[in-house]
Amino acid sequence: MRGYLNLVAISIVILSLAGCSSSAMESEVPSENVIVAYISGGEGKPLPDFDKITHLNYAFGRVSETFNSVDIENPARFIQVAQLKNRYNADNNADKKMQLSIGGWGSGRFSEMVADSAFRNAFVADCKRIVEEYGIDGIDLDWEYPSSGVAGISSSPDDIDNYTLLVRELRAALGPDRLLTMATICTARFMDVKAIEPYMDFFNIMSYDMAVAPYHHAPLKRFKGNILIDSLAANLRMGFAGLEYMSDSAVAQQYGEMYRTPVYLNLDFFRQFLLKNGSEADLEESPAAGQCTAEEAVMMHLAAGIPASKLTLGMPFYGKSGGGANYPFEGRLRETGEPGDGYTIVFDEVAQVPYIADAEGNLVYGFENEQSIRAKCRFAKEHGLLGAMYWEYCIDAGRPEADSLRPDMLSRNGLIDAVAGEMLSAK
Repeated sequence: MRGYLNLVAISIVILSLAGCSSSAMESEVPSENVIVAYISGGEGKPLPDFDKITHLNYAFGRVSETFNSVDIENPARFIQVAQLKNRYNADNNADKKMQLSIGGWGSGRFSEMVADSAFRNAFVADCKRIVEEYGIDGIDLDWEYPSSGVAGISSSPDDIDNYTLLVRELRAALGPDRLLTMATICTARFMDVKAIEPYMDFFNIMSYDMAVAPYHHAPLKRFKGNILIDSLAANLRMGFAGLEYMSDSAVAQQYGEMYRTPVYLNLDFFRQFLLKNGSEADLEESPAAGQCTAEEAVMMHLAAGIPASKLTLGMPFYGKSGGGANYPFEGRLRETGEPGDGYTIVFDEVAQVPYIADAEGNLVYGFENEQSIRAKCRFAKEHGLLGAMYWEYCIDAGRPEADSLRPDMLSRNGLIDAVAGEMLSAK
């Protein structure tokens, strides 16, 4: 698989970080872990089990065609889920949270809305109305992505500054007791973190869809050794770091521009660090790791200035190939648990994720299983993150109908229980 690598360096951005020390990474450890589950609004999909989550994000609301309000996908289901949450809390003396997530991939009209103060004010007012009218707990923003048209939506260079205005106005309207969160790309790009962070309760890192085959879309780690906590301050003090990008792969064609980032993760630096502070065994590198790993995504968010106690680690409940390829094993894997036809299931001990390999050993389909999900949950706890997030509940609802909801994805019933078992247990 290394034959696919044609690594090119992207421009070095010098960071002014005088006096940076390891204490810059330290933050208050959360008193309890959160589990954020996104749940889609389609008809006939399973309802959530609030025993197994702490926060539910209903996906999606969208900016209306008039730019001044919110359209909710399948309002009847939204109301049903909100009522279920409120009944659960009342019956169990609980404090489960529910938010409306606004946006999603390909959801546009943000750029026009935030650029006009009248539109923005009306939109904010409608968000507040929805929160109050339906008894939910806040708003989750999922604009993918301010200043970028990669998802086929309108964009403007002013989006990032205008996004900051939207966040400030939403916080003022919702007040200090309501939740305001957002989903973020793995590189922590497309937002003014220093301006936004004080107004946000937490950030949900989309540490998935970070590559396509022949790389895994959601590897946990690149190196066997730990590079996250110990090396970050030293790396920042160097004034640069860098993540190398594949220039001739489907990954670069599909995602390359989107993942360019002012935060570098220099792989040679990490190799030197691991060798100096550990052993040659720590240098073992996963061939499944492509553009970014979950570990590196957390690092970039920390480097951008978000404390660990405001981060949730995102996990995908689905599989991903490359270039829209379909494989004969997909149906058989659901039925028998085996891919057959010359394909094998491999678990990458470094990246901590499973994948399906062809007869030559190349990764053709990355996915998650209980082992990989538990590893990510433990990683989040060990590094003091607020908790875990996953997309999305209905793909792995632990019910027979879940398997037929997304025939292009490999459902892994049991992942919801795995997250709950890890994150809701004692720290």
